Formats: sequence, C-alpha cells, structure tokens
Amino acid sequence: MLNEDTNILITGATGLIGGELVRRLVGSGVGRVSCLIRPQTGRSADDRLQDRFRLSSDQTCLGGEVPVEAVAGDVTAPQFGMNSADFARVTDSVDMIIHCASELSFIRDISCRQTNIAGMENLISLTRSCKRSPLIVHISTATVCGTVVNRCVTETDDTDTGDGHFNEYTRSKLVAEQVLRASGLPALVVRPSIVLSAELPSENFAKAILWFLPLLNEFEAVPVNPESRVDVVPVSFVVESMVRLLQTPKREYGCYHISAGEGGAMRCEQVARYLDKYYARSTPLTLIRPDQWTREIHRRYVRTPRQRKFFATLKYYLPFLNMDVVYDNSRLGSALGREALEIPHVTEYIGQLLDLVTPAIQEEDGSLSVNRVSAATSLA
Repeated sequence: MLNEDTNILITGATGLIGGELVRRLVGSGVGRVSCLIRPQTGRSADDRLQDRFRLSSDQTCLGGEVPVEAVAGDVTAPQFGMNSADFARVTDSVDMIIHCASELSFIRDISCRQTNIAGMENLISLTRSCKRSPLIVHISTATVCGTVVNRCVTETDDTDTGDGHFNEYTRSKLVAEQVLRASGLPALVVRPSIVLSAELPSENFAKAILWFLPLLNEFEAVPVNPESRVDVVPVSFVVESMVRLLQTPKREYGCYHISAGEGGAMRCEQVARYLDKYYARSTPLTLIRPDQWTREIHRRYVRTPRQRKFFATLKYYLPFLNMDVVYDNSRLGSALGREALEIPHVTEYIGQLLDLVTPAIQEEDGSLSVNRVSAATSLA
C-alpha cells in the first residue's frame, strides 16, 4: 500500500504517464522516488528528468527540494543498466517498482520485443534481488485483448497469445503481462485505454497521439465506421486512478482497466463532426464503413501522390478506429467509487490539443514519415 514511507523506483518517467505520475506521487507524500532514465548524447538522466518537468510547467519538482532523483539506466540491460552503487542502493531500499517504460511503435517489432518483453524479464530479475519484496506495478495497455471487435472487453479477455494482434506492440505488451504473472511476484497490472495529454501545454505529447487528425483535412472521405466507439481518457484521470488504487488497502483484483468504458466512449461520427467545426471544413468529412470501402471508392478519394502518402501512414491507425471496442471499467468503479469514473468527454478538451497539434503539423507541411506511427496509449 502506498504511504509516506514508500520508496519507489519508476521507469519511463520522461513519458506522458510516467512523468505525470512522478509529479502526483511527489505531491501525495511518499518516500524517495527514483526515476530510471536512459541518458542521451549530451543529456544526462537528470537533464532529461528536468526537461520532463518543464513540459508540465512544474516548478515544484524543478526546485530540487522534493524527494525525487534521476538514476541513469536502461530497462533493456541487465540490472536495468544501473551502476553498482545505484543498483545496491535501489535494491536495498525500494518498496515499489512502477514500470511505465515501453516501446510504443507500431512498426519497430524488434524494439518492441527488446523493451516490452526483455525489459519485463530484466525487471523480474531486479525485483528478485530486492531486499523488501517490492510490489511491481506494471503499466500495460487495454489493447492486449488483440483483434476483438464490437465488444465491451473485460480484464479477463486477454487469452490470445499469437496471431490475433494488429501489430507487435500489443502482442509484446500481452506477453510481458504473461511473463510477469508467471514470475509469481506481487504485482498490480493497470491497463489504460487511449490516453490524451489534456491540460499539458506540450506540443510534443499532443502530436505524439493526435498528429493524424489534421491530415484528415486532405481527404473528403476515409474508411472509418461512423458508429465505431473509441475509448479515450485524459492522462490526469489515469494518474489519479493509479495513485488511488495504490492507496487502497485491499484490492480485490490484480488487474484493472483505466478507461472511459461504455458510458464514456466516443463515436467516430462525433469526432468527425467536431473536426468539421474546428477546421471550418467547407465539405463535411465523410466516414465510410471499411466493408463498403471499395477499390473504386478508394481511387475516388485517394487520388494525388500527397493523399496516397498520408493514407499509407493513416492505415496503421485505421484498425484501432474501426474495432468498435470499449474497455469495461467496473472493477475500477468498485474499487474507487463510481464518482471516480466521472471524467470529461474528449470533445471538452480535444480543441486545446488541436491548438497545439495543428500549427506544428502545418509547419512540417505534413512531411510525416512512418516512423511517427506509435501506440495511442501512452508515452514512456
């Protein structure tokens, strides 16, 4: 249980969820928060942590007077790549390990396996070296359910292990969960749905997930089911839910969706009409069910080289937009109270994010490589 004496090691602290979680943990009053961060050329682990706090305009953490530290390391390396002194100190004192680090790419398969699966194996090995038997809190994704369609998915709907995934990202996240369960170590798995950086003044975080929305202005129609539901939540809801779960003395389950659920999911038609208004489109964006998107229709609406280039990038997202899947949040509601599930609808804050995304994409002139394609769940 999370309390004022809990010492925490957190991975992925420079990401969207990880960075906000560090800030929330420090504010809630815990022991020391050690952030495992991979140094980059010319930037130390501490530099990167301070840069992350600046993205949130967090003056408290920037002040250096709070119990948070950067530890140089790498989840893909044995002992998380820590030097011997840091490894000894962490394994002697840590009470909880929150694992946010993840490879989010939809196309870098090898990296997904190295970070998501091998990283979990390294985490388990490190945990076995710890003196205090720390709880592992693993930030997974609700999309581990694979290629299911037209359903409200529960936390037990994750039995597929092989071919039933749109990409290696979701498959590797499922395998990581299975590796964790097989270890027998104390663990809590949380599965956010699509997480948006609402209330953060960060162009980078907004672009990372919503970069494709301005590109829809290049098209009169796209192959998206207007009735398909998409489960979206703001990062503040995810972080608050996690902290409250960790503060709960007796959790009934070891896995929880953090999601909008059936009551809060949006339909693609709603988003299309919002975009029509936001961008003042002269012609409303037409959404055509994928099973009705014929070759003839494709040639009609994807004509120019520019459109073909953008469509080739968008196709990685289309399966997720057309799944018509929401993630049941009954467990979360039971643990925290139904009032905890009262979250703002995406149309209440997406305009603020588009204000950040649209100028940035326009400045790039849509020159987006496929390497930008990543999971719309989190940044780590």
